[in-house]
Amino acid sequence: MIAVATSEDELAGLCDRLRSLGIGSLEVVKPSDTRRVVLAAADDGCNEVDLVVMLQAEGAMAVTRPEGGAALQAWFRDTSPVVFGGRLSVCQAWSEHDRSGLSGLIELGLGGFGSGRHPTTRQLIQALLQRIEGGERVLDVGCGSGILGLCALKLGAAGVAALDAKPEAVQATRRNAQINAMDARVQATAVDLGDIEGTFDVVVANIARAGIVELASELVSHVSRGGWLGVGGISPSQCSQIVDFLSPLVEVERRTEGDWSSLVLANADS
Repeated sequence: MIAVATSEDELAGLCDRLRSLGIGSLEVVKPSDTRRVVLAAADDGCNEVDLVVMLQAEGAMAVTRPEGGAALQAWFRDTSPVVFGGRLSVCQAWSEHDRSGLSGLIELGLGGFGSGRHPTTRQLIQALLQRIEGGERVLDVGCGSGILGLCALKLGAAGVAALDAKPEAVQATRRNAQINAMDARVQATAVDLGDIEGTFDVVVANIARAGIVELASELVSHVSRGGWLGVGGISPSQCSQIVDFLSPLVEVERRTEGDWSSLVLANADS
């Protein structure tokens, strides 16, 4: 089976396109006032993977979906919304779960690391929840899906500069910003961190130890007076070493979940 996320306005056109591809059995799920998910059962002889690849190439948010059994149960579990403190919620656009009553909803499309389920992502989202006050300029280094920047905007940040060395991550961030009507406030690019001018109220970098160490001086230099830096993707045993590399910023918060830790560091005079 194929699941395709769309909007009410684009629903009729999508269904016509699916029928033109020889898919006759369609079911429409309405998980929110604006989101529609079309479940399409491919006819015998149709290769669902090939159909999904074709639809994705056309810009559709299409994925393959299990039809039943344990695989479908795992699908429902893995596509359920992730809720943060009652103020933010994140889910994939093709999730069939009802989300009409969720606060601060962010929907994610295809591509890029970061869905809100990995501990490193969750820890930095919690830091944003605790620290964003409104109006901040945010720099997201190694943006992946763009999830951290989008969460910051949902919490009241003014704008996001998002960087990633992988072009597919930059594209995913741009698509996700558009899905959430935030594209006017997100500038996603593949330029080097050293080419970004100015400082930011918030810098987040979920890029693991090697990336943090390599970019340490540039990360520090982009934190404004009174601003803070959140880094993730490190082990608990690496935290003290990372703090040393990020001097003269000082550690103000540490979160650990299992094998993963994150740090928040700020200017000593902030």
